[in-house]
Amino acid sequence: MNIYYTRCMENVSKKMMSKSPNWVGAFIRQKREEKHFSQKELGQKFSPAVTTQFISNLERGITPIPAVHIQALVKSLELNEHELMALMEKEYAAKLTHKIAGQHMEHSGAGAPAILVVPKQDEEFFKFIAQSYNNLSDVDRAQFRAQIQSWFELSLKRA
Repeated sequence: MNIYYTRCMENVSKKMMSKSPNWVGAFIRQKREEKHFSQKELGQKFSPAVTTQFISNLERGITPIPAVHIQALVKSLELNEHELMALMEKEYAAKLTHKIAGQHMEHSGAGAPAILVVPKQDEEFFKFIAQSYNNLSDVDRAQFRAQIQSWFELSLKRA
């Protein structure tokens, strides 16, 4: 699944990986175009049929894919349902991450924030660290990053 996801993401431009990712919509559009379907033709493959506007909204990330329509997309575009669901989960996680940490990222001029998976028992600690980091001055953030990097470099040399 990771190889498939990587191949899909290679086709998604950096613009699409901005603060509000639309990886699923871009993927659907790519697959629809590979099949040479118009938005109208794809919409007619749903039961009941959906409008061109609905397909357009899916592709632009305006409308999330309703659960009742996943099977129609999978069948019409010959997708692997598990891989589509994995991409949907990654996009949702990225959007949540942006909502949580995005204000700092917007002000710093950086791109979309990285997604960090933290064990459940460490969530509160990492939330505290992230909130504290966001409240630091630029100079203090740079010093904090340098300290963390030096710790990890030491532990990597020992391993």
